[in-house]
Amino acid sequence: MPETSDIFLFNKAKKGDTVAFEEIFRRYYNDLARFCFAMVRDETIAEEITQEVYIYLWEKRESIEISSSLKSYLFSAVRNKSINYIKYELPKQRILIDLSDAVLVEGTIFHERNDVSRLKKKIQVAINQLPEKCKQIFLLSRYGGMTYKEIAEELDLSVKTVENQMSIALKKLRESLEADLKNYLNE
Repeated sequence: MPETSDIFLFNKAKKGDTVAFEEIFRRYYNDLARFCFAMVRDETIAEEITQEVYIYLWEKRESIEISSSLKSYLFSAVRNKSINYIKYELPKQRILIDLSDAVLVEGTIFHERNDVSRLKKKIQVAINQLPEKCKQIFLLSRYGGMTYKEIAEELDLSVKTVENQMSIALKKLRESLEADLKNYLNE
C-alpha cells in the first residue's frame, strides 16, 4: 500500500496524526467545497458545510469505519449535509431574507423597522402553527424551491396529496395573517 493512499492517511489520522489529516484536508477540500456550492449556491455556506464535515471527521475519526474510499465517504457526507441544509435550514433563512427585504406589502411601505419585525414574527408564528406535514410541504415548496413532484418524491407522497396540503397551508396562512395585514395597511 503506497504511503500516500487515502486509507493509509486516514488510518494515521485516526491515531491523531495531524499532518496526515492536513494532507486529507488539502487533497479534497477545494473539490468538496465546489461540489457543495453546486448544490447550495452560496459560497460561504458551502465552505461552512465542507468544514463541518472535516470537523466531524476529525472528532469522530476513531469510530469511523470507511468501507469504500475516503473520497467517496467525504463526498457522500458533504452531499448529505447539503441536502439537509436545503431541506431544513435554507427555508428558514429564506423566510428571514424574504421578510427583511419586504418593503412593500400590498402597495404600502413599512417605514418603521419595528413594523417589519412584528410582521416577520407574525408570519413565523403562522407558519409554525400549520400542521406538521403542511408546514414541511410549504417550506420545501416556497423556500426550498422544490416542485410539487420533487416534494412528493422526497416525502413519498402523491403529487395530489402535496397539492392538497399546499392548499390547506395557504388557506390557513391567509386566514391567520389577514387581520394582521389589514391592521398594518390601516396604520
